[in-house]
Amino acid sequence: MHRQGKKNAVPVNNRMKIPLELVDILNWRNTERDSQNHAANEVSHEAFVDYFLSTVHPVYNHMLQFGMDYHDFMDNNDPDGLLEFIDKYKDDSYWRLAKFANGLTKDLDAVKNTLLHPDISNGMTEGINSIIKCVKRVCGGKAKIDLLAAKMLLRHLNKPARAAINTS
Repeated sequence: MHRQGKKNAVPVNNRMKIPLELVDILNWRNTERDSQNHAANEVSHEAFVDYFLSTVHPVYNHMLQFGMDYHDFMDNNDPDGLLEFIDKYKDDSYWRLAKFANGLTKDLDAVKNTLLHPDISNGMTEGINSIIKCVKRVCGGKAKIDLLAAKMLLRHLNKPARAAINTS
């Protein structure tokens, strides 16, 4: 019986062609030469990947610069760097970057406070909100409060009894 190919398979001529050098960089092929020279060629591999991505995708270098500028003011907790970042990218040719910068402008006071007071967090509040939302999802059917009461009762009944504390 003759086996036919998959109906949904991608035709050979439409498959993405990846240069063999890039395949070697990603270590998809493990050769003895690659394992011996891995440490020596690591820098040249990174340079080749950067070159390849920047030639295939012209926005690559611009996005790298955007990320470095963003992390520069965030890592240093620098409110003045925030303002410089917004001024630099608010009218960017890539609309998504401009939208991000303009979004920072809308929440400027909150972002500045985050930079000025990095030790303050609302993590506890967000954790409690997550628990409340979880309970709400579980009990959101027809039973609502009755189901919640039943679940709380079962949870209480299923708890193991505490061992008696021996004080003698």
